[in-house]
Amino acid sequence: MMSTEVMRQTILSKLNQHLQENYSISLPREGSAEQQPSLHQIDAVLAFKSDSQLNELRNALSRLEEGTFGVCLGCKSPISEEVLSTNPIQRLCERCEKRYSHVRRSSFRWPLSIANGI
Repeated sequence: MMSTEVMRQTILSKLNQHLQENYSISLPREGSAEQQPSLHQIDAVLAFKSDSQLNELRNALSRLEEGTFGVCLGCKSPISEEVLSTNPIQRLCERCEKRYSHVRRSSFRWPLSIANGI
């Protein structure tokens, strides 16, 4: 099983890459746990950026800290580590991804029980 720290580093790396490529800015220096940016520091960097990719990466960090990262929002099954290592913003397992593939993500409204985590 991939550690939380490894996934955090993966997400931060993708977030930093996106910021550098699109905004020519970067997160505070990464390194040891004490030097890693907090969610508050990340929010400060992302302030006023209306960018869905940044929002998805920020949400992935939140799910990681809440302990819900890697759990499908549709059926609560684990999402494969292989998928998460290449796409850490993935919120659905393969089965649910196929089930909801016909729905545009921007217009998708989660069923109330899923949205509320019930």
